[in-house]
Amino acid sequence: MCKSMLQFKQAHAHLLVQGLPHPSPSLRPVISFAALHPSGDIDYAMLLLFQTSPMSSIFLFNTVIRGLARSCRSSSLFDSVVVFNRIGEFGLCPNSFTFTFMLQACAKSGGFDLGQQFHGVVRKRGFQVDVCVCNSIIQFYSVCGEVGFAQQVFDESVVVDVVSSNSMLSGYLRNGEIVKALDVFDKIPERNAVSWNSVIGGLVKFGYLDEARQLFDEMPERNLVTWVVMISGYSKNGQPSEALGFFREMQLLGGKPNSAVLVSVLSACSQLGALDSGKWVHYYIQKNLIKIDAILSAALIDMYAKCGSVAPAMQVFESSKETNVSNYTALISGLAINGRSEESIQYFEQMRSEGIKPDHISCMAILSACSHMGWVQKGFHYFNTMVDVYGIEPELDHYACMVDLLSRAGLLEEAERFISTMPIEPDNAIWGALLNGCRIYGNAKVGERVGNLLIESDRYHDGRYVLLSNIYAESSKGHSLEEIQKAMRRRRIKRAPGSSSIELGGVVHEFVAGDVTHEMTDEIYMAWEEIRKEIKNFGYNPSTRGVLFDVEEEEKETTIGCHSEKLALSFGLISTEPGSMLRIMKNIRICRDCHLAMKLVSLVFKRKIVVRDRKQFHHFEGGVCSCLDYW
Repeated sequence: MCKSMLQFKQAHAHLLVQGLPHPSPSLRPVISFAALHPSGDIDYAMLLLFQTSPMSSIFLFNTVIRGLARSCRSSSLFDSVVVFNRIGEFGLCPNSFTFTFMLQACAKSGGFDLGQQFHGVVRKRGFQVDVCVCNSIIQFYSVCGEVGFAQQVFDESVVVDVVSSNSMLSGYLRNGEIVKALDVFDKIPERNAVSWNSVIGGLVKFGYLDEARQLFDEMPERNLVTWVVMISGYSKNGQPSEALGFFREMQLLGGKPNSAVLVSVLSACSQLGALDSGKWVHYYIQKNLIKIDAILSAALIDMYAKCGSVAPAMQVFESSKETNVSNYTALISGLAINGRSEESIQYFEQMRSEGIKPDHISCMAILSACSHMGWVQKGFHYFNTMVDVYGIEPELDHYACMVDLLSRAGLLEEAERFISTMPIEPDNAIWGALLNGCRIYGNAKVGERVGNLLIESDRYHDGRYVLLSNIYAESSKGHSLEEIQKAMRRRRIKRAPGSSSIELGGVVHEFVAGDVTHEMTDEIYMAWEEIRKEIKNFGYNPSTRGVLFDVEEEEKETTIGCHSEKLALSFGLISTEPGSMLRIMKNIRICRDCHLAMKLVSLVFKRKIVVRDRKQFHHFEGGVCSCLDYW
């Protein structure tokens, strides 16, 4: 009847005070609760086990080993071996369940050598014919990445059942051996939900989304895990619209989402900037009294922040019953990308003062906050704190953030020196950050050198060519620009088109540069012409810097006038009530001209405009941007 360890210990203390003995049957529920209950205490279970010498049974030892195999404590494998070794001292013999749980403990802790020794003992004592032991051996080798050994045991098995087949399936999927996994799947005599979910999850993990969808459609009966696999898989693979589609399908079929589903749906909303959909999920959570734990709290904060709605993100954080590094990091990062880096630093320091240790991701968030504002000294302070105080070894992402900080601040020589002193080989993201700094500050000399280095090492990444092309165009190096364009045509590299989207009434409208596919195309272009005339009275002069050098000035103005964010802006202005806020999502960085236009539109038309580009949010109001023109 006990619901918690506190109640359990009170009941057990009452038993001891009454002087009642511990016959073996009464110890079963006592040790089982302490070892296996979610709120149990495995140390308490071990204490009880070793104090009951004459009354112990192999069941009690197996229960404690099983509890240790489940636990997340770092010493679980060592403690399991201690318990195993005490079995003989009590005059008992291990049975098939003992070896099953010991192999599970080895699998969870990565104890490959020890697991192999137990496999040897199993063979010597003849337990390998037991189907449960055999399945645990296959699972052990699969989890440890030794699929060859697992296959050997599988082939030697007297009985091949769905559990052993699923273990083999998981092993091949874990190693990315999709063909072999599908071969095992096809041969499973009676597939269960685990079989289907395992293979679908493996396909999704390695990007085989079409194949996963096909199996999903063929699946005879789906459960909650199936929906989690599909929704999270599509969201993580950069297909958030499809992820939301699966969520709607799940609801239509009467499925009830759990926290894992809702976290993935919120991630999809974050990617799309679909605030209305994200708000609906938050309302669903509150209406159905779903517990908002630290993970769900972080997902809600992240969704609101990445939709440019900071106030609700802060409300979710402040109302969280438990705070940890996850929801702190979501808030710190969210404030930074919305141009509120000072508050990011305040919350980072608050996290530290509460004794919560920053991790790799939270350190990335605070370094990004410094980068967004050009705070070089603060950036190096936190970089050094990460290393010296918290002992966190910088990864490539941290170094890329520091190079971005220096490059965006115009300290290009310092950025190059920083790269040269790195203890690890710089990757393309680091050189790309330096190249972007060269574009911002028009340093064609360094830009050409870094750009050519990037193109040679990452030949099919369109962004490298585009950045170098912009540098050449802005420095009027026509011949060099022409050579880059020839190289792109020769290698069949197409520039990913800039696109912008705006959500109105729960519908996401997407535009590309020069778009003529929208049903209101004529009205949109007429609206932009009127907008352009109005803002010209307030100093708008189209910035054609960076447009191809051999295009006439009038044509340049037409080109930048068709940018996707201007089309989304125009559509938003003619489709919403005066004074209402507009939220626009863009897949690449906003250009100088569009940034200037947005500032003036916010002033002239008295609108708050939020634009999320690839790097950060821009909150335009009264002719001012939250980035303070530093982006």
